[in-house]
Amino acid sequence: MVSISLLKRFQPFEGLTDSELEEIASLCREETYEAGEVIIEEGQEARYFYTVVDGEVALEMALQLWPHAPPRQVTIEVVTRGEAFGWSALVEPYIFTLSARCRTKTSVIAIEGAALRSLFEANPHLGYKLMGRLTHLVASRLKKTRAKLLEFLRGEELAQEYTPEEATLIRRVHYFIGFRWAGIAALVAAALLAKYLLGIGLPLLPIFAIAAFVALYNSFFWFKARELARESVSIVPKARRSVLLQSVIDLVAFTALVHFTGGVENPFIFLSVFHIIIVSVLLSYKTAYRVATLTLFLLSSLAVLEYVGLIPHIHLEGFIPQELCRHKLYLTAVLSALAGTLYTATYVTTSIAGELRKRQREVAALKNRYLQEAEELRRVNEELLKLDRLRTHFLAMASHDLKAPLAAVQSYLYVILGGFTGEITEKQREMLERSRIRIEELLNLINDLLDATRIEAGQIVREMEEVSLLEVVEDALENIRSSAEEKGLELLTDLPEALPRIKASPRRLVQVLTNLLNNAVQFTPSGGKITLRVRELDEHLRVEVMDTGIGIPPEDMPRIFEEFYRGKHVKTKGAGLGLAIAKKIVEAHGGRIWAESPYPESEKGSKFTFTLPKTPPGD
Repeated sequence: MVSISLLKRFQPFEGLTDSELEEIASLCREETYEAGEVIIEEGQEARYFYTVVDGEVALEMALQLWPHAPPRQVTIEVVTRGEAFGWSALVEPYIFTLSARCRTKTSVIAIEGAALRSLFEANPHLGYKLMGRLTHLVASRLKKTRAKLLEFLRGEELAQEYTPEEATLIRRVHYFIGFRWAGIAALVAAALLAKYLLGIGLPLLPIFAIAAFVALYNSFFWFKARELARESVSIVPKARRSVLLQSVIDLVAFTALVHFTGGVENPFIFLSVFHIIIVSVLLSYKTAYRVATLTLFLLSSLAVLEYVGLIPHIHLEGFIPQELCRHKLYLTAVLSALAGTLYTATYVTTSIAGELRKRQREVAALKNRYLQEAEELRRVNEELLKLDRLRTHFLAMASHDLKAPLAAVQSYLYVILGGFTGEITEKQREMLERSRIRIEELLNLINDLLDATRIEAGQIVREMEEVSLLEVVEDALENIRSSAEEKGLELLTDLPEALPRIKASPRRLVQVLTNLLNNAVQFTPSGGKITLRVRELDEHLRVEVMDTGIGIPPEDMPRIFEEFYRGKHVKTKGAGLGLAIAKKIVEAHGGRIWAESPYPESEKGSKFTFTLPKTPPGD
């Protein structure tokens, strides 16, 4: 057990009484961790809630932005003395969403989450206070998490190394190697076919030697690609270097192959463009252009060297009738066409690939931002629901605890006023009568508070049944008929002969109508009129309560349905909850309510209208 004075130093426990702190202190224990030690791990069951006594703790989140990308540890926040972490131990599903790693030697207070939750259930008032404070701290932590993640998603390192197309680069390296195996097999088959079936004079020995060399280095790159796939860091730079090295060796081998298969006389020289396309897709703009330039340089050098006779030209007998390698116009045309093809292919491919990379990067960043925000909203919503349950429970208990003694006092007053305890003076009777009225007003306020919490908790849905709105109207009229007659008001009704039955809570609808009619009686001078009208429309029923009273000032109209709001012209006492509760009840039935003052049928007074759907919400 830790001391109360120590708990007072921490954010979550500020403002709690000594008795409340004693209850919490009985659940606490002190723990010490060394620098680098992990206190909690993301994804584990959340059993304890922690506050830092001394030291620093880094809260970290593991991010794997897309498949095949290595997970990254991102520090969300560093908590220090007096701050708390591990709130997941108080909120379902009780799973840690962050890891906590000590940056220095750290002392913490650990509180078992299950025990703390039990304490909240036993002491709702304490739970309400503490969870309200924790909700604000959690919201602040979530904002920091969102900001840190967005900062990470926008970071240069992410933009340069971990785009979606780069995350799949290692897989494409394997494709590249696979294409090369297919190329070796096609080369050997084509050489044998041309030599023995078509009778073209190909030198098979150097061609097979080149094929063997390509197979040898392809085996080496296949082995290195397997090693690369096992690494968890720096995959992308190594994969890029591997692709570039393979491309350079491929171009050297291709140039040698072109030399032994007729040089510029070989129409397959233009196959080099496919290699450029692959490189343009896998590597950057600059690298693609450099490889295209290297390709043109190697093939042009070969053509020039053969043209000037520094290396022998191998003429393909049976394929080309005469040597074209020394025909200046032909040589210029072929090399120009090759240069145009290579650079055009490079430009088109890099433009398309670059735009795709840009869009994929934007989509990935947007997707992860929405995922993080959705998760943030889910967590905040869970916290708010938890807090709302505690608030509802607390209000219900508090209202009940207040109502019981007040009801007892009211009963005693009735006994005294009834003369059952002996004679009382007129002055005493007047004072007791005032007390009875005040207690009745207070009981009405408590009932209103209880109604508000029950409505918000969804109790109305459980009360719904098939009802006749005409019967509801008659019950409400009966409730206010005597008070209207006492004040000399004319009570009019405009009701249809029959209405369809609807699914609703009859008690709550009577409450709404009685409240609206009572207000009309209260604010209509003697001799005035009150009209209750009901109409059946296509999809709903409409109820209107109209009076010829004092009306509602324009400045009060926007706020009359707010809780605890009372207009400036209102002189009677009340809590200002009646219309707010009526609005909650109507909306819980899937309808809406509004007011007009004055209204078209009269130059003065007020008109309250609400609708009820014929089909209840959710059907």
